[in-house]
Amino acid sequence: MDYVRKTRVIANSYYNMGLERARLRDLSGAAECLKKSLHFNKYQTDARNLLGLIYYEVGEVGDALVQWVISMNLQPQENRITISEIQRKRGVSRRHMIRRFNQALVYAQNGSEDLAILQLVKVVEAKPNYVKAQLLLAILCIAREDYQKAGKSVYKVLQIDRNHPKALWYKSIVKANTGSRTEREPEKRKLKNVLSHRQMEDDDVIIPPSYRENTKDMAVVNILAGLLLGAAVVFFLVMPANTRAINEKHNQEMLKYSESLSQANQKADSLSEQIAGLEADKKTAEDSLSTFTNDSDSVLAQYQNVIGILQAYKKDDFTAAVKLYADLKTELIASPDVLAIVGEIKADMEERGYQVLESLGDEASGAGDSQTALDYYLKSLAVKPDYWAAKYKAAVIYKGMNQKEQANEMFTDIINNSKDETLIAQARTERGF
Repeated sequence: MDYVRKTRVIANSYYNMGLERARLRDLSGAAECLKKSLHFNKYQTDARNLLGLIYYEVGEVGDALVQWVISMNLQPQENRITISEIQRKRGVSRRHMIRRFNQALVYAQNGSEDLAILQLVKVVEAKPNYVKAQLLLAILCIAREDYQKAGKSVYKVLQIDRNHPKALWYKSIVKANTGSRTEREPEKRKLKNVLSHRQMEDDDVIIPPSYRENTKDMAVVNILAGLLLGAAVVFFLVMPANTRAINEKHNQEMLKYSESLSQANQKADSLSEQIAGLEADKKTAEDSLSTFTNDSDSVLAQYQNVIGILQAYKKDDFTAAVKLYADLKTELIASPDVLAIVGEIKADMEERGYQVLESLGDEASGAGDSQTALDYYLKSLAVKPDYWAAKYKAAVIYKGMNQKEQANEMFTDIINNSKDETLIAQARTERGF
């Protein structure tokens, strides 16, 4: 078995292992197998597409888009992922959620756990499958000994990825601190009536200690004296005590309400400041997302330009490839695989692409469109800065547009550095010396 076939077999084996683990919801293990598959065969587009789906499932939409764009670049035809699918799924990527997660991470590192938890709760409410946010929320809740809330976040992660190592570790911590607790029931004591009474005999006589017959007037006096004594007790003893208790209770309630109102006002002011900051972050994030996806200078547009260049090569349409390369901004491309392809394209453009751009400029100049011709000449110079013929033509157009400073600078460069005597003489004539 030769080396190429052997590496292909190993890559396919790792892909099959990753597919089986993905079916069992072991996303972490599946991702490791797929990365090994791509290590042995980076053209295994099925493995790359599945790896993108796993990233998408755990909330890493940006990494998923990178894998799918590379897959489309390597296999434009008969690919399970399409440009329309990428366009549809990229809308799910909300950069302000990423920014909010990063802000929560900064809060946690600086000891502001409350603010970090507040940010993370909003993140997981918007994106419940964002595994990193769920795990950070769980560890913060464990640090605060709020094991019930931590258990909910860990349970959500294990629903997405059943063998996630950090989630299993956090689960063991939560389980160790939330076991069943037996409560002791108080012992009940039964009291029995132990009093016994002797039964009286027929000849027993009860003799009171004293006896005095009360008259009717005496009864009235006793009643009045009892009423006066009761009124005095109520007025001098009961009412002042009740009044003091009521006043003290009222004062305590007023103090409690004042403290609650003060805390509520402070919290409202804090939340108002946070809302203002979050609104500003939201606007910044929306602007950044629009630039990332919609503008012609966006990151995604550069990947699409690379795909268009490769398709033009495939169709032997070198002119179309040159036009797309002229608008390519390689500094926005971060993928090492795509940059390697761009490097090969650049070498071909430096060899013969600049002449095509000059020809397009000549056609535009012949049609009377000086601005378009100037753009093509400048793009030709961007590919090959020492292409003196294109620089001379651009300088002539600058002179015709009355932009003498740019024109004279180019003429001087030709005179000082070009080896073409005919071109130097023409530049001297146009320059005026």
